[in-house]
Order: sequence, then C-alpha cells, then structure tokens
Amino acid sequence: MNTNNVTPEENVPQESEAVETPKVGEEATAVMVAEPGGDPALDATSEASPAAAPVQTVYVTAPTPPKLKGNRGVATLLAFLATIVFAVVYAGVIIIMIVAISPAAVAAVGVSGFFTNSLFFVPVLVFLVSMVLWALLANRAGWWSWVIGSLVIAALTYFASIGVLLLLIGGFGLTASAASAAFVALATNPAMIAAALVARESAIWFGAAISRRGRKVRERNYATWQAFEHDEAQKRAEFGGAAAA
Repeated sequence: MNTNNVTPEENVPQESEAVETPKVGEEATAVMVAEPGGDPALDATSEASPAAAPVQTVYVTAPTPPKLKGNRGVATLLAFLATIVFAVVYAGVIIIMIVAISPAAVAAVGVSGFFTNSLFFVPVLVFLVSMVLWALLANRAGWWSWVIGSLVIAALTYFASIGVLLLLIGGFGLTASAASAAFVALATNPAMIAAALVARESAIWFGAAISRRGRKVRERNYATWQAFEHDEAQKRAEFGGAAAA
C-alpha cells in the first residue's frame, strides 16, 4: 500500500466548511433582537394601564326615622263618648220641653214615644258620623279646628237630619208643595233646633279634649324627632372622624 500519496491536508477535517462565520451586519441584527429584557406586549400593557388602587367598600345601614304617632284612635273614642253625651243632653232637653208644654198624662206618653221616634235616633246617628269624620280629619290639629268643626257638625246634624227624615216619610213620592211643607215643618221643629244647638256644644267641648291630647302627641313627636336628629348627627360625626383617621 502506498501511503505516501495521502497528504496531511486530506486527513484533517475542514471545520471551516461546517461552521458559518456570521457577517458583521447579521451579528448586529442578532444583538438587537436579543436585547429586550421582558415581554414587549406585557411591558406595553403595563405602561398603558397602570395598576388601580384598591377600593374599600363600606356598607352603612340606612337610619330608620321614628314613626310619628297620630291622634285618630283616641279622637274616635272621644267622638263616640261625645255622641253618648249628645244623646243624653238632647233627650233631656226634649223631655224638659215636652213636660213644660204638655199636661202630665200627655207628657208621659210623649216622652216614652220620643225615644222610639226618628226625631231622636236620626240626629244622634248623624252627629256620630259627623263627629267621627271630623275627628279623623283633624287628627292632631289644634283648638281652632274644632271651633270650625263644631259649626260644621251642628250644620250637618241639622240639615242632614232633616234630609233623612224627609226620606223616611217618603220625600221622593211627595209633590213639590208637600215636600216643601214637610221641610218647613221639620226645619222649624223645636227638636231639630235643639239637636243643632246641642251638637255644637258637644262637639266644641269634646273637641277641646281631642285637641289637647293632639297637642301632647305633637310635643312627643317633636321630642322624638329631635332625639333622632341628634343621634344621627353624632353618628355622622363619629363616622367622619374614623374615615379621616
């Protein structure tokens, strides 16, 4: 074998052909791509949307204002009591009138017949309805409301009683002249006039008691509301001081 024909250069691998030497321009490009130290998209998002400060939510229970008391319940009870007094006084006035103008025998019959007559129970029922309605309307109003209310109740007791009595005697079936005569007879009846006068006095005196009680209710409501406002002011001051701290 002739080994002298193989030169040393042919036995050495050509490493220069396997390793590619980068050019100057390509090396600069590679360095520029590898330079950023993090994710570019994350960095851009962080710069555009900075982290918001944490929001603390505080739940505060809404204060419940005190419930103001009314006077309608007691006023209604006093209206019923006023009706009882009205019925007693009205009956007493009519009995005195019957006894004064009639003989003893006739007076006894007239008195017993009056309590079963519509002239007695119709004004009493009308007064009851009028008194209760005005008591509900006035509620906690002052004395002035019952000064006016007593006149209204007296007028209703008078005119409404006449109207109801006309209906009871068949007012729709009467002729115009007969209805007019019946109205005049009832309007000038001493019992109707007495009912109006007694209604006015009963309403104004019991109205004074109702308005007095209404004034006390107003004072208690005012004191309760003032205490509520004071407590709320203290709570707001404490809350403001805690928030500032």
